[in-house]
Amino acid sequence: MARHARFSPSAASRRLNCPPSLVLEEQFDEEESQYAAEGTAGHALAEHLIKKHLKIRTKRPVSDYYSDDLLEAVDEYVSFVIGEIEDARRECTTPVICVEQRVDASDYVDECFGTADAVIVTDKVAHVIDLKLGKGVPVYAEENPQLMIYGLGVLSMAELLYDVETVRLTVFQPRLNSSSTWDVTPSALKKWGEEVLRPRGAMALMGAGEFSAGAWCRFCRARNQCRARAEEFLKLAQMEFRAPALLSDEEISEV
Repeated sequence: MARHARFSPSAASRRLNCPPSLVLEEQFDEEESQYAAEGTAGHALAEHLIKKHLKIRTKRPVSDYYSDDLLEAVDEYVSFVIGEIEDARRECTTPVICVEQRVDASDYVDECFGTADAVIVTDKVAHVIDLKLGKGVPVYAEENPQLMIYGLGVLSMAELLYDVETVRLTVFQPRLNSSSTWDVTPSALKKWGEEVLRPRGAMALMGAGEFSAGAWCRFCRARNQCRARAEEFLKLAQMEFRAPALLSDEEISEV
């Protein structure tokens, strides 16, 4: 069984905003939801179809999760990736194309690695594409910590071959009809890695720093028992139910 990253890029937003959440979550068992299982099945099918296009030997996966809706979403993603592959082949004679590629950012944070859904590298651009099969909240590529970590990992490999000018990060969400792409220079990405990822990552691994509640709590395993999150909810409730600044007509009458 593959070893899991202690500092997982998929949880990067949570780790950077609330560093001690990493150690806190380690007290709870990790459980896979049916949505995560469906996503895993969808990614496996996408990998098979892209490899088939690349003429790489592959076996079609089988899953009970393959509904018409999921198959349609995967087909949209695969068509997008194939289009990017063919564009890269026209622009570069020797592009590097990887599917479900492990990328490592341990140069910045110990035990920080993950899997990029698709990576396309030309002599000028390193492109990381991330498939999101959820039906909930849109995810955007701009300053997305998970993709930026993938970008750092891909960049460290790509620069061995080419003088990369642009790191391109794309989030593709077919079920929300959403696609988001953000270009960042290698120097800007590395600066973020040094100034944000490295120090915040070190804090997370030690369980140091301040707890902070926010949108990143959504998938935290400790969310139902987290004191910081409960206190934040209490503050919001107090704001919602606090007395208005002006007296009502009834209150004026009583006074």
